[in-house]
Amino acid sequence: MKKDLPKLKKIKKYLWLASLFILTLLVFALVLITHRPGRYAPVKVADKNLISPYVTHQILPKLYNGSQLGEPFEIVITQDGLNDIIARWPLPLQLDSITLTDPQVIFLPDHIILMATVGSTPIDLFVSIKLMPSINKQGQLILNVNNVSIGAVDITPLALSMGKKAYSDWLTSTGNDPDDIAAQICRSLLNDEPFEPTFEMYNKMLRVSNLVLDDGKLTISLIPIPESKTN
Repeated sequence: MKKDLPKLKKIKKYLWLASLFILTLLVFALVLITHRPGRYAPVKVADKNLISPYVTHQILPKLYNGSQLGEPFEIVITQDGLNDIIARWPLPLQLDSITLTDPQVIFLPDHIILMATVGSTPIDLFVSIKLMPSINKQGQLILNVNNVSIGAVDITPLALSMGKKAYSDWLTSTGNDPDDIAAQICRSLLNDEPFEPTFEMYNKMLRVSNLVLDDGKLTISLIPIPESKTN
């Protein structure tokens, strides 16, 4: 028995070291997954039932005037203005089994960061999505999801896989046309599929011809489509 004591002590030592190593990994993983992005500061508004003045005083007048003149024009979307709009969305957002609250957008050169709090977990988790939108040579828009992370942990493959399943379930349950604009946007986000960036505003068809991202703003170039080309 005495001869076995050193072996038992060694085993206990190894078990203690292994437990300490596992605990350290768990703490490190917890720190990574609960990391709060430094730029994350969602906007709070006093009354969510009121339409954002940024919509009524800035975006809509510019879209109306530009669409009626029939000439190419630009509209600048500011980060602060868009976040004021987003802060008035009905929350929480439910994506399959995931609940998201306090969304925020950040405009940076060449990419957009979307952030939100995952509200269906015992601890606060923060999701970040990096988008790199672009217009291809054919004039089509691509909404490239470059990265998805929870805290400081990259979950891009998992997030895209879950997104594709949710998209398929959504089409099946709603019977939506896979060629409508919402479905096209989803496929562009999930599969980098290009789509025609056209939409109707004040009975006029407009086409997005270019996107320029910079710190705190997104400049969108728009071209009115003549009625003869929309018929």
